[in-house]
Amino acid sequence: MGYQRALEALNLEYTDKIPLLGVYGIGRRLARKLTGKTRSEGDKYVRALYKALDVDMIYTTEPTGLGNRPRKTIYGDYEFFRKRLGGFGDAFHLAYRGMKLAQSPVVDQLWVVERPFKTYPELLDYLDRWDPREQETRTVKELAEQYGEFWEGRQKLLQDITLAAGETYVTLWTFFVIHLGYPFLSRLIHQDIDVFDEAVAKFAAVTKKYHEAWARTGIKAFVQHDDIATENGPVMSLQWFRKHLFPYYKVMWQPFKDRGIKVINISDGNHTSLFEGYVEVGSDGFKVNNDANVSHVEFEELYEKWGGKKVLIFQPNRETMMYGTEKETIAEIEFMTSLAKRYNGSFLHGIESRHHPAAAHKTWVKNRGRP
Repeated sequence: MGYQRALEALNLEYTDKIPLLGVYGIGRRLARKLTGKTRSEGDKYVRALYKALDVDMIYTTEPTGLGNRPRKTIYGDYEFFRKRLGGFGDAFHLAYRGMKLAQSPVVDQLWVVERPFKTYPELLDYLDRWDPREQETRTVKELAEQYGEFWEGRQKLLQDITLAAGETYVTLWTFFVIHLGYPFLSRLIHQDIDVFDEAVAKFAAVTKKYHEAWARTGIKAFVQHDDIATENGPVMSLQWFRKHLFPYYKVMWQPFKDRGIKVINISDGNHTSLFEGYVEVGSDGFKVNNDANVSHVEFEELYEKWGGKKVLIFQPNRETMMYGTEKETIAEIEFMTSLAKRYNGSFLHGIESRHHPAAAHKTWVKNRGRP
């Protein structure tokens, strides 16, 4: 089943099929045909869908409730939204602390409307007093129990069908994007890098606490999400990340390394030029989302360089899968599967077509097998 196939792929061993990360949209009619169930059946439907699609691995944080969108934009502080949405995973409660927030009907994430600092000097004064290590009062033991309860529930539901990995979302850079906002963050790293470095060190200690807790749950793999790139490339150079961010990754990953848990890096955008930096501090693999501007030629080069050496999780082109013709959709899946099946440890994700879901599914199933 998928659980065992995922383990083999994470260890760069041969698998009979290209491993699949996560479910993909096939439409309600086809889903019901494949599962014999409807969404109203809850966990029975979820388990049946994962089995029907032969999903090998998922990754997840604690539930955030953010999918519960309002009918119109609403405003409030973190406590207001915590009560309304039922809490937040990992460090959202620290990222949103002291902020005026908003939630709109068209996006899942909360928007920061107002921060407690309005000028750059006020920001510097704020960071001088700020210490997230004092704000996160839960112990590693308490966090491990909390994460473990959620993870075990997911794994128990899926059993040998799918392997459930852990995740942090607001890992490090993403935290500062949310908490400070890009205009202030950009000015800080260009004018007062020492202040930025000190702030990163403080929050990295918090994230390591979360990682230590996740490492105690029994997970086999961990996905670290940190949005450090745009669709065309990283927000800073590889050399900059090597100096100011990646050393903290190495320290934060130590609890996983000590227990043989695989660590996969994920970022929105095209972060492929940072892969070497990830590897230097201990990464076991990388995931590239479909919003990255990566050509077919570049995918071929990535597989040639990293295939069989690191876990690779790639997606078909978003524009093709969202807006392409049926012929283009089929060709895109055929191209991505032809590359992935050549190398052990190569997952695919996002086998989902907006207008041709049945054709995408049929093509994936037909081409998924490995020689």
